[in-house]
Amino acid sequence: MKTRHITLITAASTVALLAACDSGPPPALQVSSIAAPRNIATGGDALIKVVLPEGASADRVTLNVNGAPAQATLKAGAGGLIAKVSGLKDGANTITALYRDKEAGSVTVANYSAAGPIFSGPHQTPFFCTTDTWKQPVTEATLGKAVDADCNAPTRVDYVYRSTEGKFKPLPDPKNLPADVASTTTTENKTVKYIVRIESGTANRAIYQIAILHDPNVDKPIDLWNRPAGWNGRLIYTYGGGYGAAFNQGATTGGVHNDLLLKKGYALASSTLNVGRNNGNDIISAETTLVVREKFMETYGPPVHTIGWGASGGAMQQHHITQNYPGMLDGILPSAASPDATTRIGFVTDCSLLNRYFDSATGKYTEEQKTAIVGFANWKACTGGSDFKGSAWIKSGFSPGWVDPKFCAEGVPMSERYDAVNNPKGARCTTYEDMVNVVGRTPDGKARRGIDSVGLQYGLQAYKDGKITAAQFVDLNEKIGGFDIDANWQPGRMVGDAGGLKLMYETGRINQGGGGLAYTPTIDLRTYTDPWDFHDRVRSIETRLRMMKTNGDVNNRVWLLFPGDSPLPPDKYHEIGLAKMEEWLAKISADTGAGTYREKVIRSKPADLKDGCYDEEGTKTDEEPAYGVENKCNTLFPPHGDSRMVAGSPVANDIMKCQLKPIDAADYPASLTPALLSRLKKALPDGVCDWSQPGVGQTAQVGIWLQYDGKGGYTTMP
Repeated sequence: MKTRHITLITAASTVALLAACDSGPPPALQVSSIAAPRNIATGGDALIKVVLPEGASADRVTLNVNGAPAQATLKAGAGGLIAKVSGLKDGANTITALYRDKEAGSVTVANYSAAGPIFSGPHQTPFFCTTDTWKQPVTEATLGKAVDADCNAPTRVDYVYRSTEGKFKPLPDPKNLPADVASTTTTENKTVKYIVRIESGTANRAIYQIAILHDPNVDKPIDLWNRPAGWNGRLIYTYGGGYGAAFNQGATTGGVHNDLLLKKGYALASSTLNVGRNNGNDIISAETTLVVREKFMETYGPPVHTIGWGASGGAMQQHHITQNYPGMLDGILPSAASPDATTRIGFVTDCSLLNRYFDSATGKYTEEQKTAIVGFANWKACTGGSDFKGSAWIKSGFSPGWVDPKFCAEGVPMSERYDAVNNPKGARCTTYEDMVNVVGRTPDGKARRGIDSVGLQYGLQAYKDGKITAAQFVDLNEKIGGFDIDANWQPGRMVGDAGGLKLMYETGRINQGGGGLAYTPTIDLRTYTDPWDFHDRVRSIETRLRMMKTNGDVNNRVWLLFPGDSPLPPDKYHEIGLAKMEEWLAKISADTGAGTYREKVIRSKPADLKDGCYDEEGTKTDEEPAYGVENKCNTLFPPHGDSRMVAGSPVANDIMKCQLKPIDAADYPASLTPALLSRLKKALPDGVCDWSQPGVGQTAQVGIWLQYDGKGGYTTMP
């Protein structure tokens, strides 16, 4: 039997020990800013965490801001003491933790305006406020007229509830509950009334929303230290689809009224500038994520983790934010994803050029020939049609909208839009104008653009495969033309700006799979839509190939492919992805072993979480995504291509402007007669694409957390 020794300490000796501690040097305290990476704060507030060594007393800790006592309350939370510290000045602030009035640790926090900009560069102008026309779903409440030029408006809180018949309904008086309020059981096995608190306000010139289960009849008032019983401690940040130039606040957020997530206890956050159709600038989307996430944390406290969620344009935003501004999203669940928007512009714009050519061609092309030239599973992915149920590039307006300065969102008044004759100084709503702070301007004041078709041999593989004749191949390349900087058709090809292209590569506008994408847990969810919608399967393979090229492996990313009748995976598959992401993140948090964070991510991946596809019966085949090979998943769900791939582009689709080589007759079938060859050389006088070489301006990404000056210059944030 072991003997336990107990040392008794008298009151007198305790006083002596404390006096000795107070008279000596203070214990070292770990002080950190936890609401945003890079010690960034906005709006004059910062969420501060202080970690004490064993034996130190929490009630002896106080905080100073820039040498003056802070008006802040420190209480236990998040593995230490946390407090919201206010009164920060713009720029650098020193927040000091004192132990018995002696300095024991500090952190320097950089404070920015909550209206921005932080790292995105000068604000876009013009910019139109929509606080009085945007409507909160369910209640249809607005924020009223903006109170300043930054589109700020008063914050409001509304309550909604989920009814027993499965609908969200307004709850004007949360103290007086209707009889049809449903209950829900969260992931923490807590059963609560299905009542949702919706906070709506403005941040970074966006309209944001935060939703969380909260029953004011049971829960304590909202603060940093009292978590609502229904919140499972996790935050999901949602991103909306589409892609277009901003110039306005937007009409929708990425969505926070999500039954699948709310009923499990997740808190949701999003904003209008996290919707690609409202704002195609991924840097502004990242900046807005930072500000809104900070607001959430300063209200509810730090979440266990934050997960990215969204499809199509919302998926591309997750890619960009994770690659370029890591630390805000701990894991991402993109669906219907492409690597990025920038490398899509070429083949999407080609849809309009090809459609114009087919309509004017002397000889008519069959649907099969058009499909062979465009590379998609179906030519109608460009045009749409009565038998094509999904989205199509021309019908949606994205082709040639992404390069058309008149392709503006509804929130941009017609009178303020660019017109070459009537309003040459109006808002130019092109994708490149949206990223002008990165790429800079041409001497005539227009954004440098990267779209290029010089040397591109449209329909090359279709010709080699015998789908079109040699005469058709030559005629197509003679007459396809291009769009000028105002999206007017011209007989000549489109010429990308080499300097602008280099900036797109090195700043991360082109997803190369590096930065945070090299180590962030990612589960790519894709429904197979190739025959009837433009969210095609090959885009996941593109991302995989780019990551392999940059990192040597793709071990932090998993692809899951499903059947379905929508680009959005059915709830049962979303639930599979979410459950596995939770398991993955929990294992990472529990991993205290040696190694880099990336090594921990890879070894923490659940053993049964593997690439693969599900058939109609729900049976999964474990297979890595691959292009041009015979396997089960490719048989069930064949991947296709696009016009650039038909012209010879690598499957990775990461070359925006090709290097050129002379035309060589040996590269073509014998049916390309000398006369036709002569015509081809005249159509492509500078030569044809040499796809074995890197693209013009193609270079590695220079780094993460870049800050832009608006003139094509950038620095790395501290």
